[in-house]
Amino acid sequence: MTPLADCFPNTRQGLAKRAHLRSAGFASAAVTAAVQDGTILRLRRGVFALAPLPVRARHVLKDGVPDAAYLAATRAAILGLGQGVVADRRTAAVLWGMDMLVEPGAIELRVAHGRAITVAGVDARPSRRTTQVDEEVLGLEAIPLTTAVDTVLDCAVSRPMREAVVIADSALRRGLVTVDDLVQAVDDRARHPRSSRLRRMLHFIDDQSGSVLESVLRYLLLQNGFTPQTQYTVRRGKLFVGRFDFCLEQAQLIIECDGRRWHDPEDVRRKDRLKTNALICLGWRVLRFTWDEVVSSPAYVLTCVRDCAELEAA
Repeated sequence: MTPLADCFPNTRQGLAKRAHLRSAGFASAAVTAAVQDGTILRLRRGVFALAPLPVRARHVLKDGVPDAAYLAATRAAILGLGQGVVADRRTAAVLWGMDMLVEPGAIELRVAHGRAITVAGVDARPSRRTTQVDEEVLGLEAIPLTTAVDTVLDCAVSRPMREAVVIADSALRRGLVTVDDLVQAVDDRARHPRSSRLRRMLHFIDDQSGSVLESVLRYLLLQNGFTPQTQYTVRRGKLFVGRFDFCLEQAQLIIECDGRRWHDPEDVRRKDRLKTNALICLGWRVLRFTWDEVVSSPAYVLTCVRDCAELEAA
């Protein structure tokens, strides 16, 4: 008989199904006894561990790296629900390392069409589509999830458009998909009941987006009739002045996302000041917006942009 501890390998984050224990020589009665005496813990139906699941981090994704505790919770849910269960929507986005505006609370999964599941902490969506890939995440045992392209499109039809654009831009930024991939996938779904929404998403995405904040601000501008040029380069003759987040060229307006922190080094802040001063000397207007202003006070942002644009028109 295999030692009990060997049934809970680190590569599987210390988790085991009843089938794993059975194949190692532990009959159902032995498993029940081990649970009763506290040797192992029953985490979910048919899923066991030697210790409780780790506590999730405040954010389930940081710098493109998924939280190991969130991955373990997702793995436990998939193991417990059995064959054909796949991480999808924002949970898949987390596991792919796609940045997002609003992180998932529940674990979002796809199950076979016609299967109804009510499990605490799990949002299971039935689907006829079964396309999946088995991906190693954090170098651990592979876990089933939707492809990167499917993940982006699933988020586009299940989340508000602003959130969907953020996720799509992140997938593009990280090289997980290309614009051509998404265009082809949307064309392939011409009969999808929400195909018009998918096509609308393509209007807002940008493979030059540098951050979540840039994606949110660009979406806000486009949605309100502005057509900003992104990653706009300004030169003074042959001298390079800088590359800036957005430009409304006709209004001679540069718009920057101010993602700086109070503890940023002085040389970074000095560089920003020099670039801004150079722009103003060349006749440009410059607006800078923080995360809170873009995400929580979009009306203020739009008022500033409109006022600057109208001043130029006048």
